[in-house]
Amino acid sequence: MPFNRNLNIPLKERISSYECKFFHEKFGKFDAPRQFQRPLAWKAEERKKFFESLLLNRSEGIYVIVDVRACIERLESTGGGGESYNFFKSILNSGHDYIVLDGNNRMSFIRSMFEDEYSIPIGKHDYITDELNGTVSSFTVRAGRQKFSDLPKRVQDTLHKRWFTVSLYTQITLDGMSETFQNVNSGVALNGQELRNAYSTKWSEYVRNIADDACSLLARLFKDPRFRLKGEEWIVDCLDLVIQAISINPILNEVSTSGITQSTKNKLYNRDFLDDEDKNLYSGKFVELMDFITDMASENILDEKTLNRPSTVQNLYWMMCNGIETYDQAVSAIKLHNDAYNDKTRTFLCGDDEKTFKECCNGMSSENLKVRYNIFSEIIEKVKIKDKNSFNLDMMLSDAIIDYEQTIK
Repeated sequence: MPFNRNLNIPLKERISSYECKFFHEKFGKFDAPRQFQRPLAWKAEERKKFFESLLLNRSEGIYVIVDVRACIERLESTGGGGESYNFFKSILNSGHDYIVLDGNNRMSFIRSMFEDEYSIPIGKHDYITDELNGTVSSFTVRAGRQKFSDLPKRVQDTLHKRWFTVSLYTQITLDGMSETFQNVNSGVALNGQELRNAYSTKWSEYVRNIADDACSLLARLFKDPRFRLKGEEWIVDCLDLVIQAISINPILNEVSTSGITQSTKNKLYNRDFLDDEDKNLYSGKFVELMDFITDMASENILDEKTLNRPSTVQNLYWMMCNGIETYDQAVSAIKLHNDAYNDKTRTFLCGDDEKTFKECCNGMSSENLKVRYNIFSEIIEKVKIKDKNSFNLDMMLSDAIIDYEQTIK
């Protein structure tokens, strides 16, 4: 059958079923690109439950997979090239023949089990030996004998013969994979950032690259920054704060704020991408911020709890994008920020409520951000005045030294 020339239309084979052993052998070289998959989320309990579901033949769900080689061939049939073609070639060159769009946790578990990476829980396990009449048998896993290859051959053979159902795409583009990922997860509680991560825009890759470059900073702020993409969402909050949420009109000397919500972050991902200057500015400031916080921690500028507080570091990022330029200025700024954060005597009117600066740092509403901006402005002004005074003092001392040297001569 000739290839479909309209490559924007995703095409897939009829749903097929494979025995588990063959499934692993055929699809084992798979990749789960970050833009089309949530990070692996299964903990020990989820892995244990899935293992038990395999034993009892209760594993459900279709695996949605993309055949990389087939997609390359289809694209080459029309001349090759383009973003999707280059993407598939990079996947293939990295040693992966397939992309998983749905089933990453399950496929990763299967691979780890068959390759003896999974440590099977100690104890007695039941399993169904006969799929037709439901005959149940059992086996025992003992300490030090917890790998798949340690299991009785009868159990290995049974697990090898479990059946999995696959929906295999042989023609699809980056946009198609993005849509498919979102569609297959439409009934799953994906959070906002996991959905944005699958958007087919430059913002998605931009945020992922920042997360890679500033990984040690995110590790300071979050126990597991990859879980539910918490680290990347924090980056998006920072970008929204700088680019959209606080709008300054220097001519009219006016400031307007809008709250940061899932909708505003979606809007950020769908707006025109940054020019090269702003692109490099905002990403570079994250790396600089990471270095500054690391140095502050090593110098005990403030306690670890303060330096690891996401809202404090986020506020410093805004100030670094709007006037705080050097490390010494950042140190002064974060000290002043900490004083304001812990000041319980000063409050601000937010709607019908009186709030401290600390309370405003815990919210993303327009009123909270207006208070934040006012404090930011005060801090930047104080830092600049301090720097100016310090510069003037240095100049006076320099002039005095020159005068003294001339007098001696």
